[in-house]
Amino acid sequence: MTACTRRLPAILTFLVAFTLVDTASAQPTQPTQTPPPAQPATQPADEPKSMIDRLKEPDQGGGLHLTKHFGIAAGGIKQGSGIALGPALSTKFSDGGYAQLKAVYSIRKFWVVQARYDTRRFWSDRAIAISRLRYYDAPELSLYALGPESADARVEYSERKLEASSVLQLRPTPAGRFSAGFSYEQFRVGADPLPVVIVNDEPTEPLPLPGLDIRPRFAHVFGSAGYDTRLSPDYTRNGHFAEIELHHYLDTNDGLASFRRVDTTLEQFIPTHGSRGVIGVALQTFFTFDSGDGTVPFYMMPTLGGGNLLRAFPSYRFRDRDAMLFKGEYRWAVHKMADIAGVYEAGMVAPAVEALSLGNVEHSYAIGVRAHTEKAALFRFDVAHGREGWGFRVGFTGTGGGS
Repeated sequence: MTACTRRLPAILTFLVAFTLVDTASAQPTQPTQTPPPAQPATQPADEPKSMIDRLKEPDQGGGLHLTKHFGIAAGGIKQGSGIALGPALSTKFSDGGYAQLKAVYSIRKFWVVQARYDTRRFWSDRAIAISRLRYYDAPELSLYALGPESADARVEYSERKLEASSVLQLRPTPAGRFSAGFSYEQFRVGADPLPVVIVNDEPTEPLPLPGLDIRPRFAHVFGSAGYDTRLSPDYTRNGHFAEIELHHYLDTNDGLASFRRVDTTLEQFIPTHGSRGVIGVALQTFFTFDSGDGTVPFYMMPTLGGGNLLRAFPSYRFRDRDAMLFKGEYRWAVHKMADIAGVYEAGMVAPAVEALSLGNVEHSYAIGVRAHTEKAALFRFDVAHGREGWGFRVGFTGTGGGS
């Protein structure tokens, strides 16, 4: 029995216990609906939407529409890309299907092109299948030595990825959610040697980066199970969320880079002051396991730093095979489409689950602004502080990306 298998019962038990909490108070109260006023005889019943109305809500592919088919996509390349924008063409078919073609380019010269197709909803509107073909180029990503005590010295590495994927998403109940899918993923990575660092007045050579000299082609099988009472995954003021994700990466070249990964997420949102304020707490874990005779490529390992994962630190500041992150946040609505937020984060990485230690915790404190619609986060800005100084984070979260 593998280490991954032995730990799964404990993880699943924790998730089940979390979801047994009474969720009645977390469900938003549905207002009594009144029939709309009758349309005047001279006005069509189905009036076309204005551009302002289209921009209020992103479509299911994350596009903010200027016209019925043409819109703007933001972010969605890879963390660390900086602000990224590009055109998106999409259409909604008469049977409920959806297709989108987008190309996004960032201020740091990252880019992505992607074609996506969503089937119509089926099984009594409980399921949908999403397929996409995607290629991105990230020419300058930050690379630090592995481990929780890595020095604040970095080099840049480049990463290109080709992905073809398909996933089935199922919601058998209003709160239950399941997914299962498959993807083919091919990477091309290049990096300079990590710099020599001084430890106790002695120069120390960093350990070689695992997976740097190989070009794996992964057959990636994945699935998840979750319980979700939030108003929306993008933006909510109440409810809770629990999910476990299982990933198996099979290196189809020679099997040396094959590994498995288990990710878990727990979130709870508690409204205050008549829902004008909200307390949010979250715990995320990322555990990686290999067969014992292979290696996990460094660019497939969990990372903390930047984005919304220990935001006081630069992107990818901490990297290793296992990671854990706790987050506490308080948001206060200053407008129906804007909140101010205070955030505390504590995170750690380690080469093994048993090595995760409170002695290696990194702390981040931040204050920021959130722009949003009723169900979608559109923009965030944070000023954060940690032991290595200040960090400034900008993200277009409602359309699939951040920086």
